[in-house]
Amino acid sequence: MIMPVLIGIPVLLLSLVIQTTAFSRLPLLYGTADIVMLVILAWMLNERVKHGWEWVLMAGIMVSFVSALPFFTPLWGYLAAAGLSFWLKKRIWQSPVLAMLVSTFIGTMIMLLLSMVVLQINGSAISTKEAFNLVILPSLLWNLILSIPVYSIINELVDWVYPDEVNV
Repeated sequence: MIMPVLIGIPVLLLSLVIQTTAFSRLPLLYGTADIVMLVILAWMLNERVKHGWEWVLMAGIMVSFVSALPFFTPLWGYLAAAGLSFWLKKRIWQSPVLAMLVSTFIGTMIMLLLSMVVLQINGSAISTKEAFNLVILPSLLWNLILSIPVYSIINELVDWVYPDEVNV
């Protein structure tokens, strides 16, 4: 079944466009929302999804092309966040909204801490305290605020892509 993978291309491109155009213009201090990460986490958390890892790879490659971070840093961050989301789906299956909030919190921390470490290795002059106070916490707040609406929209998409089988 290739349709869920093909649907991922326009969905992730649209998410990337919204992230880079709209939400990059609405920073909270210096933190911005990571809509693409929220989309892949919500996709991975749904029980009916069978093609989640393909979405994670596509999202990581797409964001790697438009990000100022060293190439493939977003891919590794998204893989770690999606792995956590996949693990949470098995553990907190009765409360998917709680799993979305937890995976958003930890996924955001993984992405931003990885980005901070990579940038400091490459010679960035930002201190850990400034990065945490001005970028990580505001981005975390943005992502937590947007996680439930994104989860709802992606669940509607999952219902469309993986319709329930009707007994005749």
